[in-house]
Amino acid sequence: MRRLVDMLRADFRLSGPPAWTYGLLCMLVVCLPLLLGVLLGRLAEGASVALGGYLTLFGDAPGQLYGDRVRRLLTTTATVTLGSGLGALIHPHPWPIAAVVVGLVAAAGVYWRALGIPAILSVTLTYFGSSSMGVLFHMGASACGGLLAVLMVMTIWPLRRRRPLRRTVEEAGTALADLLAGGGRAPLADESWESLRHRAATALKDLEAALSLYRVAGEDDGSSERLPATLTRIFQQTIALRVLRAAAVEARAGTEWTRELDEAIGALARALREAVLLGGSAEMPGALAAVGRFADRVEEIRRTARAGDAPLPAAALLGQVTRCVDRIAMAVRSVERQAAESVEVGPRLPKFVRPGKPVITTGYHPIRVGLAVTAAMVLMMVIHEHYAKWFVVTVAVSLRPTYRDTVDRVRLRVLGTAVGAVAGAVVLAVAPGHLYLTLFISVCAALGFALRGCSFGYWMMLATPLSLMLADFALSLDWGAAEARVVLTIAGGVLALLFARLLWSRGHRATLTAAIAEMLDRHAALVRSLIDQDPKEVNARISSASDAAGRLADSLDGLDKEPGGGAPRRLRDAVTVAGRLRDNALALFAIPPPGNEAGPTVTVLDLVADRLERAAEGVRTDRPGTPPDDLDRALDELGAYVDELAARRLDELAEGAGDRMTGLRRSIRHAAAAWPALRGLSAEAVRLASLTAPRTC
Repeated sequence: MRRLVDMLRADFRLSGPPAWTYGLLCMLVVCLPLLLGVLLGRLAEGASVALGGYLTLFGDAPGQLYGDRVRRLLTTTATVTLGSGLGALIHPHPWPIAAVVVGLVAAAGVYWRALGIPAILSVTLTYFGSSSMGVLFHMGASACGGLLAVLMVMTIWPLRRRRPLRRTVEEAGTALADLLAGGGRAPLADESWESLRHRAATALKDLEAALSLYRVAGEDDGSSERLPATLTRIFQQTIALRVLRAAAVEARAGTEWTRELDEAIGALARALREAVLLGGSAEMPGALAAVGRFADRVEEIRRTARAGDAPLPAAALLGQVTRCVDRIAMAVRSVERQAAESVEVGPRLPKFVRPGKPVITTGYHPIRVGLAVTAAMVLMMVIHEHYAKWFVVTVAVSLRPTYRDTVDRVRLRVLGTAVGAVAGAVVLAVAPGHLYLTLFISVCAALGFALRGCSFGYWMMLATPLSLMLADFALSLDWGAAEARVVLTIAGGVLALLFARLLWSRGHRATLTAAIAEMLDRHAALVRSLIDQDPKEVNARISSASDAAGRLADSLDGLDKEPGGGAPRRLRDAVTVAGRLRDNALALFAIPPPGNEAGPTVTVLDLVADRLERAAEGVRTDRPGTPPDDLDRALDELGAYVDELAARRLDELAEGAGDRMTGLRRSIRHAAAAWPALRGLSAEAVRLASLTAPRTC
């Protein structure tokens, strides 16, 4: 009982402030047609227009940029219009035809995201609605409602056109500031670090997508690319700094420098946060001074190392740490100007492009939804239930790709329906006319759409009487309608659970093998790209490897939600290890290239890539075990090579070459910093191959 109460509290907890302005706009879209219909005595026509606007807003995404948002609303208007026409077209035909058509539309709505739930609802509600209006009238009414929704959303465009972009810039900057504060100081736990890194990477992708929808003021088209590039540089250098800082501590470089480093990183993080939030930073001068103090401390350690009183590789490693901090400081200083430039833009008009190819969202889930909706239609037609649409709609919107998500959706829908239907029944019983019903719908629309983005529980509770009133606005309803709605919603939820439980309920397990092999292959390609160190190639491989790990994590999340499912812990650990492997790859990428002596670095990278590729092949063929290789010997040779370079460099220093950038100095600078990154890269690759290897028992 306590667990149920906790779940309900979580369902109705507000995740953010309600969007009251958006709620008022949606109220106008829904209620203006109703009010005109009441005043003109055309209840059915006004309800059809209002329902078209409601279904269009059902597919809206308020947080999106206006270019994407308007395109999405126009697409939803088109699909809702076609859906209403199709529903009216099949209305006079025998019910088996209607059952098949609605089932196919439900499957297509899941299969092709451009259709979605609004199209399914449009076909279903129109089919079960009034038959007095023709096909063209239904389509025209839906189109008018959808276009009214687009018009109302665009009314605030002149005043708030930059707000979504500014919010995206702020989110990206603050996410990177948090990453910098957490990664540049004492090492965080892997779980905390993974959360910060994922948030920062997601924010950077969102920023790039947002800027692509805007044109910059003036003729400098490159300014929309500079800010993401600068923030990406901070992201990569922060990850490299975390790896190199830990290596410097381990290399017996002392600990007195850590205090200056922590002060510098903390000041840079605060300066970055101020730059994106305020358009300038009063913290920047102090941050640069702190960076200078850290550089002075490192220079003292390096002088000590040149005199032979401290390990030379450790001093060279600290030099690379200084280089990372300097690059981060320069990037933060650039963000001050670029953040201001990037929001002084005007949004592009929506582009009308050809729809992309249909994409199956989750295996056979479209087929499952289509079969479930067809079965619901057949069942309702056989028993001739007057309010059959509520049963069919519940099945269509409740069935999710995984069983646990379906259970959550059904629980919220049944609870919201019970509360909302009772409230609607009270209004139906006491309201003396349609003007009072319009007022009640106005309240539900304003509150429901305002709370939709921050509480699905409240949205369901308010959307239930809203949809009930809109779909049957012209009919005379009573307490029996509310009772039937609750019963049919519960029955529809049971049918959705039955299909989620019995029909192809373990789809994610079948995708694991391919997802694991893909992740290993992509990380092997990343390691191999580090040999040539081409920036474009390495960045592309890092993004590809990260996406592959994300897809495996999504499959594991889906497996956890399947009946009797449970993601193996070792595969969860493999995703974390893959993240650490990419961290070490970025650290190696941040290190300056070697001089004439490349040393065993290339050999180690080739062997690591080979190990990962063989692991991927073992996963595909279900043959555990890794053939022996020379990776351990190559790592030992690399360690010996660093010691040899240190000895030779000390001899060179003794000859008075301390201030010249010789080939030997370049080599020791590279090898001393690359050694811990390569060692970490190799260790994580070996662990990754072990965690993903097929189990024989």
